[in-house]
Amino acid sequence: MQRVPIQQMITIAKIEEMITWRPRRMRLNSEWPTPLHEPTSMGKDWALVLPFSETLGNAFNAMCDVDSIGLRESKGRCWTYLNNSNRDDTIVSKVRKWLEIIGEYVAIRDCLALSFALDYDRKNGDPSKLQTKIGSLRIKAKPYDSNMKPDMKAADALIEECMQFLQNMSCYERADVVVAMPPSDPSRPFKLSEYLAVGIAKLWKKPNLTSFIQTIHPRQSLKHKELKQKLPTLKGTIKFRNDCFKGKTVLIVDDLYQSGVSINYLASMLMKVGAKCVFGLACDKTCTNDDNIGE
Repeated sequence: MQRVPIQQMITIAKIEEMITWRPRRMRLNSEWPTPLHEPTSMGKDWALVLPFSETLGNAFNAMCDVDSIGLRESKGRCWTYLNNSNRDDTIVSKVRKWLEIIGEYVAIRDCLALSFALDYDRKNGDPSKLQTKIGSLRIKAKPYDSNMKPDMKAADALIEECMQFLQNMSCYERADVVVAMPPSDPSRPFKLSEYLAVGIAKLWKKPNLTSFIQTIHPRQSLKHKELKQKLPTLKGTIKFRNDCFKGKTVLIVDDLYQSGVSINYLASMLMKVGAKCVFGLACDKTCTNDDNIGE
């Protein structure tokens, strides 16, 4: 039976705990080769084992219409038995199909109900390798050299990739509104996350409420901050214009996911003003939580 994604309360303490979790991300197709386990004896059912319950648990429950004993956690993993799978081959087929869909993307372990990136910024999540297609598009669309103009074709290509993700990932359908992660410097002439949010909301036919979230004053970029310094830098820098998020499931769009502190902080603030659930979607995920410090 498909279920609505469950959102746990997000607190500052939970975000501080989150950055210590390991692993923090996983692309199942390449990094988790055997999620399905055959019955160990006659009459037993197939087992599904996942690396963590955050994000993956909600994605399974919301997308995979099969009966199970419910997802359990043990020794840092998430597992369940698929009821009647020893007699009904279609049950395992449905789970395999689900694994094929989500296994293409990077599942992120954080405090949001659902949190994915389209890909890593480097191939196979290895910082020594070349950039992925998504990572390359993001760099072109958001050049870090102030003398370079953003490549709008690359930005539009990222919107297309995000829309393909949303079409594949039915668990995101329950989002009511779209917002962009607010920039550290609101005076920046081009804000990629906002551009993505506008395009996604238009094509997805969902309201874009980015304008109701404001950066009160410029803050230092989190890019070069150590993990313990990120939350203090964020606190008190974001405000909401009214109560338009009350009772809503919100999709936060960001271009790059590093530690996740900023998007989870925004999610905690959204819940304080009444949002019932928060999803996250980033274009690409850095290979570790702090691997661009010092670049």
